[in-house]
Amino acid sequence: MKTKLNLNKRFLLLATIFLLIVNSSLGFLLMRQSTKAMRALIANRMLDVSNTAAAMIDGDVLGNISKEDEDTPEYQAILKTLTYYQENIELKYIYCIRDLGNKQFVFSLDPTVEDPGEFGEPIVYTDALYKASLGTAAVDEEPYEDSWGRFYSAYSPVFDSNGRVAGIVAVDFSADWYETQIRNQVVTIVAITVISLIIATVILLFVGVIATNRFHMLYAELNNLSDGIKALSDELTNGEEIEGSELLHAESGDESSLDEVSAIGNRIRSLQKYMGMQIAYVRAQAYRDSLTGLENRTAYSEYVEKLETKIKNKVADFTLAIFDINGLKQINDHEGHDQGDVAIIKAADILRESFPGERIFRIGGDEFVVLMNKTGAEAEKLMSGYVKRYDDLESSDEHHPVMSMGYTEYDRDKDEFFRSTFERADHQMYENKKAYYQKYGNRRNS
Repeated sequence: MKTKLNLNKRFLLLATIFLLIVNSSLGFLLMRQSTKAMRALIANRMLDVSNTAAAMIDGDVLGNISKEDEDTPEYQAILKTLTYYQENIELKYIYCIRDLGNKQFVFSLDPTVEDPGEFGEPIVYTDALYKASLGTAAVDEEPYEDSWGRFYSAYSPVFDSNGRVAGIVAVDFSADWYETQIRNQVVTIVAITVISLIIATVILLFVGVIATNRFHMLYAELNNLSDGIKALSDELTNGEEIEGSELLHAESGDESSLDEVSAIGNRIRSLQKYMGMQIAYVRAQAYRDSLTGLENRTAYSEYVEKLETKIKNKVADFTLAIFDINGLKQINDHEGHDQGDVAIIKAADILRESFPGERIFRIGGDEFVVLMNKTGAEAEKLMSGYVKRYDDLESSDEHHPVMSMGYTEYDRDKDEFFRSTFERADHQMYENKKAYYQKYGNRRNS
């Protein structure tokens, strides 16, 4: 005989259906968000590696290297840099690419021991590779296939001293590995969703007792995720602790007064905040010159792009100064590169002390650029302070670095592009250098 469901059974059925809908929806959203986050995390790691490697390569050397230069110190220095990343970050493939134009790309330097890409051998074209050839680092959104397998790659441009793209550093990640990470994430989330549905039914039968256990389990899983993120952080920063690391290991007692949902929400927000700090840290490292602590050429290129926009909109107002160390080659040749580095560091210190608060960049081996947000008398005052500090060194430090300089203000009526301002200051600097060598010859001031 058929009977109607009693109130408790109907409530249980409705509650089960409700939980089924809610859990399925949350699982789907969590799967989408976590997959997106995982993709972004892997892509950022790939770019961090390629950007850092590109920043360590001399673009002037890379742009002029050829297969015949294989036995030269310059060629070997680039190979050594690539090999360092290949061995220490456990990369199978990291190499340099040359742009032949018309979206044609070939291998230049490949440190791979077994089956390396030959110098001049064609590279599979991707949109990300083309974007890097235009000066912007990028990661493949879709995998490509070549004779070595299927890969996602990150590409970072290497700039020469004139700001042109002299080559591209590529870092390959196996598409199978990449897709396995995403697949595992999806499988984990699906498994968690299924388990949640099963436990949800038990929750109804045992008046929420199992719900508490489930939330505790999720909280433990978030702690495990914290450990995984910390491990990845240590790999990217070589174990150096950065600000905010304590967010990953908050004591459970700090959240004892919160309900389970709020505690999990707090932990997710902590993870998000920490990842933001981590990305900011890695980005800062990629834009800093390791020898002098000044901003590097990558930072300079990005800042110039912003100035170009201001110039285009007729709102730019700045003074540009260029400095170049005289006789650095003689120092390196006769006293050693360690002394050459000392001269570069001293030059950077002089500029840092002379132009406090201004943007100072090391854009080449011995070339520095100061971009002042000041003009007229204010800029003249800073330049006068530099000259005075330099004159004081003449009498107090016989081994101080001798620098040629040139500076000029941006002229809104004459300078259509930043390059025009740069060329005026650069010409003045080389005239200053020419006068120095005419006076002292090809030697250091002593």
